[in-house]
Amino acid sequence: MSENLYSKNVQTVIGILRDEVRGDTRSALEKMADDYTMTWVYETRKGVLFPSVSVSKDQDLDDAYIIKDRKYEIMHIAEADDVVMVELIESYPDPDSGEVYRTPLVLVLEMQDGKIRTGRHYCDPQLSYKYLAAEQVQTAYAKNKAPLMIIE
Repeated sequence: MSENLYSKNVQTVIGILRDEVRGDTRSALEKMADDYTMTWVYETRKGVLFPSVSVSKDQDLDDAYIIKDRKYEIMHIAEADDVVMVELIESYPDPDSGEVYRTPLVLVLEMQDGKIRTGRHYCDPQLSYKYLAAEQVQTAYAKNKAPLMIIE
């Protein structure tokens, strides 16, 4: 499906996912509001509830953007007034073992003036730490034929 069929807000979200896959922090920052924040809606292994980050410069993105061979399989996209929701599968290899992490997740992104202002990242962190096979993850999408889009 052509990205031009999507609204400006959805195109911004797809664009920032492409930036992340390429490790292009400067382009990603252009798609974020000055007061951008992201909150993970879970508890970390260390007991931190709803960890959150803010981003204002390239270095703030270094941890997320250095991951090589990341892939996003976008399953669904929905939007309403200045909110974009994306259901996707994030995959990337463990840098030490080469085994692939595959995590189904949902992003809820609040937009302002065509940029991402804030977001919430919903996933099961216990699944995030497993090396799930593509076939295992696909069982969650048994009635879907294929992703809407793959970004790699």
